[in-house]
Amino acid sequence: MRLEGLSVAGSGRWIRILKMLAGALGVAFVVVLVAGLYLFELSRTLPDLESAPGALQAARTSVVYAADGSVLTEWHGEQDRKVVDISAVPKVLQDSVVAAEDERFFEHDGVDAGAVMGALQGTSGRGASSITLQLVRLLFDEGRSGGVTSKVRQALMAYQLEAKTSKERVLQGYLNMVYFGNGRYGVESAARGYFGKPASSLTLAESALLAGAIRSPSRYSPTVDPAAAKTRRDEVLARMRDLGLITSEQEVEARATPVKLTAAKAEASKVAPYFVEYVKQQLIAKMGSKAVFTGGLRVYTTLEPAAQRAAETAVASVLPAPADPECALVALDPRDGRVLAMVGGRDFAAAQYNLAAQGRRQPGSAFKPFVLVAALENGVSPDRTFDTSPYTVRVKDGYWRVENYENGFTTGRLTLRAATDWSVNAVYARLIMEVGPEKVVDAAKRMGITSPLEPNPAIALGGLSKGVSPLEMASAFGTLASGGMHSPPVAVLKVTDDRGAVLFASTTKPKRAVAQAVAAQASGMLRDVVERGTGTNARIGRAVAGKTGTTQSYRDAWFVGYTGDMVAAVWVGYRQAQVEMLNVHGIKVTGGSFPAMVWGRFATAALPLLAEPSRPATGAVAADEAAPASDLVGVRICRDTFLLANPRCPDVFQVELEPSLVPAQTCSKH
Repeated sequence: MRLEGLSVAGSGRWIRILKMLAGALGVAFVVVLVAGLYLFELSRTLPDLESAPGALQAARTSVVYAADGSVLTEWHGEQDRKVVDISAVPKVLQDSVVAAEDERFFEHDGVDAGAVMGALQGTSGRGASSITLQLVRLLFDEGRSGGVTSKVRQALMAYQLEAKTSKERVLQGYLNMVYFGNGRYGVESAARGYFGKPASSLTLAESALLAGAIRSPSRYSPTVDPAAAKTRRDEVLARMRDLGLITSEQEVEARATPVKLTAAKAEASKVAPYFVEYVKQQLIAKMGSKAVFTGGLRVYTTLEPAAQRAAETAVASVLPAPADPECALVALDPRDGRVLAMVGGRDFAAAQYNLAAQGRRQPGSAFKPFVLVAALENGVSPDRTFDTSPYTVRVKDGYWRVENYENGFTTGRLTLRAATDWSVNAVYARLIMEVGPEKVVDAAKRMGITSPLEPNPAIALGGLSKGVSPLEMASAFGTLASGGMHSPPVAVLKVTDDRGAVLFASTTKPKRAVAQAVAAQASGMLRDVVERGTGTNARIGRAVAGKTGTTQSYRDAWFVGYTGDMVAAVWVGYRQAQVEMLNVHGIKVTGGSFPAMVWGRFATAALPLLAEPSRPATGAVAADEAAPASDLVGVRICRDTFLLANPRCPDVFQVELEPSLVPAQTCSKH
């Protein structure tokens, strides 16, 4: 009986197992059937691949408008495409592109399943988009985003494309359509545009540079950021070596080759070329290069042509010589963040790197307002006095020693208000140690600084790890100009297609970043900087608040200033960085010299043109606010020593000081 019982029990278990297997097979059959029907129905919606070449002829011109409705430029991407046969593309360029974008291109059937799994598991840094998938998107305007249905459609089209044509033809189509930046589609256009030669003549180093740009043309374009382009090129070369496409010796030789571009002038907008390029790169990142160059867009921007002309004139009048340092200027409306004017350098055709939006330099004392805001938020009074003598304090990585500009104010005490007027380093060093660098970083980020900031005490004097751009500084100071409300910079108000349908519209809104009372208090102190401190060259006969900044060895000079309805940041320095400005037009370049002069000339010309009676200034600095009355003494100060000027001092400014602040000594340096 026992053996029979075991036999019956065992057979029951097998029956249950068989039933479970049958159920699983049934579910699998249903899943496969449903998936098959889904794929069949989806395949019926796929476009005819025979019509693919027609997509190349469907380009429509995109038009970019200024705020007054005038045309800034037109983009014709397809006009710059030059189609070449795969036989005219050197093997090193083909290999570079395959290594950079799809190393298993010659092994898969259109979709790289291994790369897909790696991307899903987070083990593949190269992504799952094969060259064939990218070509499908280029041919049929299939976007990268979308749900499962969109991705399955693209995969089916990639399989279909490879079933109907050879790998060589797929690669040829891709090389002729892919975007390489600066409006250049296809390898032939890119080779001639960047190197002044046909694609057939490209070297290994040049081929890897072009291949590297495909992943992010706005980031890795050699005309936009040569250093980033070279780093990416070297990554491609290393991958080619790992894949056995080149030898180690070839890699070493190519890595040692400097990035050298043709001297041919780039096509640029005749009006505000740096601003137009800034808008272009934003739209490419948001909508894709195909839509920007061939989609017939209508782009409505914030640029005010009158303000732009005023900015360019101010820069050219102060620094006219080709050997002069370059100047970047960006102006915003602090009430809504609209970019009104942008000067990114002296000559866009010669250098497309935008010093106003992309250039990140040390701000020097122009960073002190963020320390000031943090201090005011934590109850520090503007009338509290601080020791002005040189300051040494132990920090986590040693000792921090701070002296004042040209060793001025070596003894005595000053109020925080006066120390701000004269940008006294020792006072601000003591202040940040009291308030804490973490609170300063927090204030700066709330106000609009987006570059990385480390909470080190040296940031009180503008000692940053990465630097900041004039665009960021204008945006952050604009928070004070608007009474503590921060509006991120906006360059594009809306984008429509050529039939008027809205594709994108700006939705940014002001956000409370600083208490109104703190913003008003800080603005009042920064007004004194312009009225009787280091920023007197920016006086324009109406209320202006601002701050100067000069970095070590006079390598960077800043003035950032604002009224209630306009904020502008001006930077002066050399494009190649780390170049001292010790003798420009006979003076050392400080923030209170050329930058403040440029700001003053720009604001004098631009503000009347920007006046809008329907939008009165309501921020911390009202347009009609009069300067505060006080018993002041007019004196001439040597900008080199901050002592009373003698007749031989080369750089002098006239200020009005409280009697207690008048220097007791006359300059003996000159």
